[in-house]
Amino acid sequence: MFPLYIANLLHMGMGVTDTLVAGWKGEQELASVAMGFSIAGTIMIATGAVLTILSAMISRLRGAGAEGKAGLFLNNGKTLAVCLTVFELAVIYAASFLFQYTTDNETLAAQAQLYAWYVMLGVPANLLMRVIMANFEGYGQTRPAMIVSLFGLLLNIPLNYTLVFGCGLFPALGGPGCGLATAIITWGMALMMLALMLGSRQHRNRAKQMLALRKPEWGLVRHILKLGIPIGVASLCEMSFFSLVTLVIAPLGETAVSSQQVAINVSGIIFMLPLSLGIAASIRAAYHVGGQRQAAFNAMLRTLLTVTYSLVILLMVATIYLREHIVSLYTDSAEIISTASVLLVYCAIYQIADATQAIMSGLLRGCHDTAIITWSNITTYWLVGFPLACILIRTDWIVPAMGPAGAWVSFIVALSLAAVILTGRFLYTRKSVFSAR
Repeated sequence: MFPLYIANLLHMGMGVTDTLVAGWKGEQELASVAMGFSIAGTIMIATGAVLTILSAMISRLRGAGAEGKAGLFLNNGKTLAVCLTVFELAVIYAASFLFQYTTDNETLAAQAQLYAWYVMLGVPANLLMRVIMANFEGYGQTRPAMIVSLFGLLLNIPLNYTLVFGCGLFPALGGPGCGLATAIITWGMALMMLALMLGSRQHRNRAKQMLALRKPEWGLVRHILKLGIPIGVASLCEMSFFSLVTLVIAPLGETAVSSQQVAINVSGIIFMLPLSLGIAASIRAAYHVGGQRQAAFNAMLRTLLTVTYSLVILLMVATIYLREHIVSLYTDSAEIISTASVLLVYCAIYQIADATQAIMSGLLRGCHDTAIITWSNITTYWLVGFPLACILIRTDWIVPAMGPAGAWVSFIVALSLAAVILTGRFLYTRKSVFSAR
């Protein structure tokens, strides 16, 4: 789990770098990155999430002693990645025209749109990388992702600075430069991940099978899609909920948007821990379910819960006590520091619920029970969370308008409800997967 956590943390670090560099350039640049990512980043992550089911599928094949089929799954996963690329590019391009309706600042809207267009250049690489990562993760090997993520972060820092501020032959692109840097680095990471797979004796044959030009087995593609779409939709519901709340806040001004972006960024860093544990849990759960190892499954579950809650509590305490110091790393604006520091208190409050829903989602993916994740996220984030956020942020219907803080109250409510629903479903699924034979 540790290399996976470091990999996710390093990957998140690239987003932190975007936010830091854009913040150094100015409030408008920071706001443009926040708005651009709210759409382009959300769609990119959600589409890629469809392919994450491949990790659990390959792990389950191994557990059942049928790993010889892994290359076939990867090849058809590649076919699905190509189809998803076309879909994702069309959606991001169409959605990028929404920015002009979310703010009266035409320059800010144009910068956010250009950021999204630059990010589109990295879409094919991102989806290819998802398939390759699924191979390594399915075999419980998380170091390749860590190595590649470290490469991406080290390259991201100078590239971001160069494209945002300009240097030599490179013009200053401002906030959109972060999007172009993301696309370039994504291609570099994908090619590096492919090189690692081709250079490994253990994985070389599967890499060749994955890259082979074969007639797709559409039944298998549909099977992957059937299990993966609920994860993608669930991710879209979650990401779009958090991101589109930023658009609700946008009319309140650049300070409000920037404060929200900083707090969301910090929250994302914290979330890398339960996310990594959830991914690891999905892989191990799939392996034990494939081999019908119930005792090993239960032992893994006890360890998982103990480690998760112990670490999350430590992070909660650290976030509360260090909140002002954390925000000051992003900006020297007194207004943003003051507002974002308050938001981080709310962020700390929901960590237990957020960790619970992440862990339960991972366990359910490992059990190939993914539909409930979609329905849970639709209910908690869109039927409950988003309307509540709009009411609390902009109206006096329940309490006086809370501004950005209202968004975080809605986060607490939605995540707590999701944790309850997914925990209940897992308790049911846990019994059914080991009584199926």
